[in-house]
Amino acid sequence: MKLSIGSAQFGFQYGICNKNGIVGKKEVKKIIEYCKLKKIRSIDTAQGYGNSHKVLGLIDLKKFQVTSKISDIKKNKDLEYSVTLEVNKILKELNVKKIYALLIHNTNQLKGKSGKNLYQVLQKLKKKKKFIKLGVSVYVKKELDFIIKNYNIDMVNLPLSVANQEFCKKNYLLKLKKRGIKIHVRSIFLQGLLLSSYSNLPKKFKNNKFFLEWYKWLKMRNYNSLDASLDFIKGIKHIDKIVIGIDNLDQLKNIVKSYKMNFKFKFNKFTQTYILRQPSKW
Repeated sequence: MKLSIGSAQFGFQYGICNKNGIVGKKEVKKIIEYCKLKKIRSIDTAQGYGNSHKVLGLIDLKKFQVTSKISDIKKNKDLEYSVTLEVNKILKELNVKKIYALLIHNTNQLKGKSGKNLYQVLQKLKKKKKFIKLGVSVYVKKELDFIIKNYNIDMVNLPLSVANQEFCKKNYLLKLKKRGIKIHVRSIFLQGLLLSSYSNLPKKFKNNKFFLEWYKWLKMRNYNSLDASLDFIKGIKHIDKIVIGIDNLDQLKNIVKSYKMNFKFKFNKFTQTYILRQPSKW
């Protein structure tokens, strides 16, 4: 099972299409119990996801591979002390002794001499078994190009969907795998935009070329948007984990049901625009 639970909604109202607000603690527990039942063993979280760490810390996470992202570390003389403090804080909030992977949320922190120092400190903490994998979370290919040119990383978390195929070009994912880098993909539903009906689509996207083509394609072939979005991702080789954001248990059940199907849709060459690749620009 390649599915991994994205926990942003556990800590704050995340996603341009999220109208349900923060997922309640009782619902989170139901989701985690269902994950155990369906052998979903991966959770993706971050310091920047509001109270998600503390919410997850109330649950027994021993059977899960937890990946978290460390927020910006302020530049100061005692960098090692500051980074160690933050990593220990993550572990304490999650109520675990170690996690599977620690990712740098803002790759700008790896630029320059201070970036080299930060990387060295994190490698020390890795050797102390605070986490098993060290990696980065990126938005665009150019960002990742810089990282792999200057650092040896174990994992990358990157956006990938039928609307954002930037990382699929020129065997890029294969090149990452040959370097031994684990690939976790996120934003596979584009914060729910790909699953939205045209009438519920935010006004700024209604005349977007991709969405006009997307809805036309779904209608002509009588495809379900959830099935199509998942099938596209499943058809891409070299992906290790597929991070999914959910608002409730029913959504997860529907995703798992669709994930287990074998559709093999024939995809059009969808038009892409910059706005779809960069949620931060929305």
